Amino acid sequence: MFTIVLLEPQIPPNTGSTGRLCGATNNRLHIVGELGFELSDKTLKRAGLDYWDHIDWEYFSDLDSYCNSMAKNESFHLLTTKSNKSYTSKSFKEGDFIVFGSETKGIHESFLKANWENTCTIPMENQNIRSLNLATSVGIVLYEAIRQVKV
Repeated sequence: MFTIVLLEPQIPPNTGSTGRLCGATNNRLHIVGELGFELSDKTLKRAGLDYWDHIDWEYFSDLDSYCNSMAKNESFHLLTTKSNKSYTSKSFKEGDFIVFGSETKGIHESFLKANWENTCTIPMENQNIRSLNLATSVGIVLYEAIRQVKV
């Protein structure tokens, strides 16, 4: 239905939890670029439990090639704290790519600027909190996208 994209994830349990979520909802997971862990990491596997064989996922090592290819698709949403547009104002449709950046750096600024019309954010009331946990953010946005498609 959707492809969840994690660009350069750094924390294995976030990637593991996202994989588990994608498996539970029958959505694809693309893990892209330089990782902050090995794909064989025990905490990644523990967070995803024994579900990895039931998850449609793929690893892409070349971040720039992946992003350039995805941008040609034009059916993607970039989640960033820098956008003023709420994810709830976006129209999601089957086949969309829902893209999240690294826990430490987010999505590269140049890619955001070049595709600003595709950006959105999860609004937060407390301005003292920089961002939400990556896996939590994926869950929030993915379930909104599923809700829109299933209506």
